[in-house]
Amino acid sequence: MQTPFDELDQKIIDRLFVDARSSNREIAREFGLTEGSIRARLKRLLEAKAIRVTAVTNAKYLRNPVLAYLWIEVDSTDEISFVAKSLAGLKEISFVATLLGRSDILAMTLVEGSEDLTSFLHTTVDRIPGVRRIQYTLSHTFIKHDYRWCAIVDP
Repeated sequence: MQTPFDELDQKIIDRLFVDARSSNREIAREFGLTEGSIRARLKRLLEAKAIRVTAVTNAKYLRNPVLAYLWIEVDSTDEISFVAKSLAGLKEISFVATLLGRSDILAMTLVEGSEDLTSFLHTTVDRIPGVRRIQYTLSHTFIKHDYRWCAIVDP
């Protein structure tokens, strides 16, 4: 797949990473371009889903943040897609991917405390038809999370 942006687009993206609230006029002035050219490039990048401008919440402001990696096995390979889509539909789940290897699905959730995680697993995830087993790994310290790169998917 060819990259939908060129060197100037990348400079604009890098500039927005520093401050996504920067105006088109401000960026144009810094790069010696017109506001219209910046606006057109951003419109193209947004429409191509090469970028998305969004707010990011700092997890350190949660009461007791627990990032849990849920390694999920399903009853049969026919159910992987259903279970993955069911997980993706839950507001508590921030990431879902199907896997090859020891587990069928990896899902990530950020909760406030282990009690919330236990409740969520038993009352919600365990009840999804096709879920055979869940193993989880908990993070205890956030060292780096580069949120600039992700797969942009429709909600």
